Amino acid sequence: MVRLAIWDTLPAEFFVSGLTAGNVQLPVALEVERSPAPEALERLLNGDVDVALVPTLDVLLHNDEVDALPAVALSSWKYPYARIVLRQGFLQVNSLALDPRYAQEAFIAQVVLQEHYGQTPQPIAYEGATRDELLGGEEDACLLIGNDVPALQTGALTLDLGQEWYELANYPMVWGLFAVRKGEGNPLLVKTLRRLAKAAEARREVWAQTREMTPELHEYFLENLRLRFDDLVMASLTEFREYLFYFQITDEVPDLPLYTIPEDEEDEEEDEDEVPLL
Repeated sequence: MVRLAIWDTLPAEFFVSGLTAGNVQLPVALEVERSPAPEALERLLNGDVDVALVPTLDVLLHNDEVDALPAVALSSWKYPYARIVLRQGFLQVNSLALDPRYAQEAFIAQVVLQEHYGQTPQPIAYEGATRDELLGGEEDACLLIGNDVPALQTGALTLDLGQEWYELANYPMVWGLFAVRKGEGNPLLVKTLRRLAKAAEARREVWAQTREMTPELHEYFLENLRLRFDDLVMASLTEFREYLFYFQITDEVPDLPLYTIPEDEEDEEEDEDEVPLL
């Protein structure tokens, strides 16, 4: 039994929705656990789980401790689950309230505000803050993340973090990679995740229709959320790694710790499981 940790978000839930399909056959059995994204890396390194969906930033900053599996990546052109709320528009953005646990989204917000809009607000940390606490602060802007963000109506200008990244980098933002502890990758894990993604893709429309969601979210799940680990993902990761160096988060462009599938195993996998993922 392989213990898989995913985030407690609807996009991550879509990925494992294939488990409810009665005809999916996985090479290894999975036990799925859910937790907030900021806890994923710690749970993996502590040995609580065998595989975890880990924020891309955490994978890159801990590339000596984990390997990313070239199986599936959670990416999208938009991301209604992470938004910057600008209380006064772009007239004044000197401060940005945020939950520092979500370091990846905080970094992307910093990048897009500076590169797109010439704004360099001071981050104000509210660790563990609720949406209402962030909205109720006196800062010029706040960064909101979570399942309840898409339904938010503030009357203020808001920026979709995924769309902002796409407009900056021309690639979908890679929110998370499936990672294992260093040296623990194997072809069966890759095959299992690919088959799970294939099963989710096969019932994408049915899954979206059975959920109560706005037309915007329905479109997001049908046309925007991507599971494929492909050239677009690799190109986006390259851009992201370069921005980490440019913004002096790292001393050099960090390596992507990618598990390499043995050539004979990869050929067999491509023949057996190639699927048209988004």
